[in-house]
Amino acid sequence: MEQTTGPYPPPAPAPEPPFLIGVAYGVLAVLGVLLGVIGSFEFSWQAGSVPVAAIALSVVNLAAFRAAGWAMESRLGAVVPAVLWMIILLVLASRRPEGDLVVTGTTAGYVYMFGGAVAALVAIVWTRSARPWVLTGAPRPPEIR
Repeated sequence: MEQTTGPYPPPAPAPEPPFLIGVAYGVLAVLGVLLGVIGSFEFSWQAGSVPVAAIALSVVNLAAFRAAGWAMESRLGAVVPAVLWMIILLVLASRRPEGDLVVTGTTAGYVYMFGGAVAALVAIVWTRSARPWVLTGAPRPPEIR
């Protein structure tokens, strides 16, 4: 037996509350900061002369940024943690007045920096938006009844 909804189409799903969307992007920002801080201190592990940790962290960054974009169904979801990761990386790779820096200019450091940047770009390009606003126009405000 088929169920009919009557002469009216089913109602459209309600949009998520803006507060919930803001919290989700805040969590993604924290994810980007954590990836940047943890990765900047752990990138230098090597197996012989191969920077294994830097390569693994680049793959982890790709997976995390892509998952963030997939979860938010937008490229902005991938951009937020990637930008925060890059900011943390630039701060920790900058030389302080005392001469200290965390991310060094070694092979492992370059693999971590450039591998993570490429992972961010790939994740952003790989992510598709649920509704591409460039092609369909900006969202219209709801009609007042």
